[in-house]
Amino acid sequence: MEFGNWQVTDTTIEWKGGGLSRFVIPLNELNAIRQNNADDTTFYEWILLATEEDWLTQNDLFDLNYAFVYGIAKAGLDFRYDIFDATLEEQFDQFDIEDNEDFEL
Repeated sequence: MEFGNWQVTDTTIEWKGGGLSRFVIPLNELNAIRQNNADDTTFYEWILLATEEDWLTQNDLFDLNYAFVYGIAKAGLDFRYDIFDATLEEQFDQFDIEDNEDFEL
């Protein structure tokens, strides 16, 4: 199944957008989490790792979010909406920070 430039296989979610950049997520690690020590919020690790890649566009990351949910279901992994919502909120906050940095001279 493809979501934009992301392909979900039986074992991975892979960037297929061309160029030299590569990003591969093993499906069995898809629900790995990251804890924010400042406020004890839990996030999905792979979505934030991808968000930190400066070569991925916001549209690429939106497509990854869909691939992520599909991949979690395909792999039969536990999925928590509260963690996903917190992760997307953090992702959007990072987009806002990037947008503000682009406008600073």
